[in-house]
Amino acid sequence: MTISIRYLRLYLHVPSGDRRPIGYLSQFGDILRVSFDESYIEDASRPTLSLMFRGATEADTKAILRSTRDVRLVRSDGHWPSWFANLLPEGHNRERLARERGCEVDDDFELLAAAGRDLAGAVEVEPVPVADKIPESVLAWHAAMGIDVTHPEVVASPVEDAASLAGVVTKFSAIKDGRRYIVKRHGRPGAYILKLPSSRHPDLVDNELTGYRLAGSLGLDCAEAARIPLSEAELPEQVEFPHVLAVKRFDRGPDGRRVHMEELAQAMGYTPREKYGRGLATDLPTMLRLLDRLSARPANDVREVVRRLVAFVLMGNADAHLKNWALVYPTGDAPVLSPLYDPVCVTAWFDELAPHEYALNRKVDRALSELDWPDLRALLDTAGVPRSSRLVQIAKDTVKQAKATWPTVLRDAPDNLRTSIETRLAGGVALAR
Repeated sequence: MTISIRYLRLYLHVPSGDRRPIGYLSQFGDILRVSFDESYIEDASRPTLSLMFRGATEADTKAILRSTRDVRLVRSDGHWPSWFANLLPEGHNRERLARERGCEVDDDFELLAAAGRDLAGAVEVEPVPVADKIPESVLAWHAAMGIDVTHPEVVASPVEDAASLAGVVTKFSAIKDGRRYIVKRHGRPGAYILKLPSSRHPDLVDNELTGYRLAGSLGLDCAEAARIPLSEAELPEQVEFPHVLAVKRFDRGPDGRRVHMEELAQAMGYTPREKYGRGLATDLPTMLRLLDRLSARPANDVREVVRRLVAFVLMGNADAHLKNWALVYPTGDAPVLSPLYDPVCVTAWFDELAPHEYALNRKVDRALSELDWPDLRALLDTAGVPRSSRLVQIAKDTVKQAKATWPTVLRDAPDNLRTSIETRLAGGVALAR
């Protein structure tokens, strides 16, 4: 059988600022595959792309990176393997990117190619010139499957100023020039995310900004966020709201350098549809074990996760799924927990919507609201992290701190958010009783 192929070069920017080629992404029919360069596979000091591709030993890691059938590297349903699928946007952002590219909304290959210059973390992809010889690392797999690849198809260059940003809220990648935030970046990777309200949730900016302020008042490590007037944002779309939320990207350095990151959904092998995981009883211990075993600052990150969990329970953030937790690789190898982001009080909208809306978030909130101190201790013991009793005390101290500091922060909050959180602080959730 003879078939043409489309493929992209895969790069990973490293802390030195260099852009290192590490592999190829190819498509033939409905089969999408990742092929790593032999130089990357053989490099024992290779920069980490993901914990998903790291084995218990160096030999195990090489086996994963060389695999021809591992689902982490190949799928035959027209979609990228889970790690790369999580690089793609969702909802309206995905639809907008498809329009910019002129492709179908479910064309994973074209969507990634379109946004290849501004992806999360330090990853970048771009088309390979058709005149180039198809690399052996790509051909070898096809030969093993009995596929005769005779020629590559032309792949269009990335769409200028296109970006892939996770989440369903309308958002844009921007740079800052003086006081103005500019989406038309002329190919430069964005350093800020501009998040827009919607007709459904016109108070979204104030809601999320309050979440940042509440978390910040507890001393949690937060991404930098600010509410800016629409006049300071040069957007490509007409917007009817007066303010936009500008969030500084922690995967970009002060000089525009890319800092690698991955969402917990990526590190744990979940597809975008599985971002809510398998439930708190499974996902929290897994997250804690991962950080305790692999983080460059395990004690700090484990403690931070516990304190964030308490804050999310108290503020009604029932949307803290595994795409809203992330790891950062400042040195290129060992991960650390990323700053907190997307702290939205979803419960503020529950009474405004029909009971069937936000059904999954309501289910998550019921579990979080019923979480008590023995439950938390049991989760910590399941994770096997050191000094679980001390962590429970830290969590209790976080509740006391929230009760002392949050009323002041809530004075300027939207009414629905303030009412929801005050009810929770007064005993509406088990951890506050």
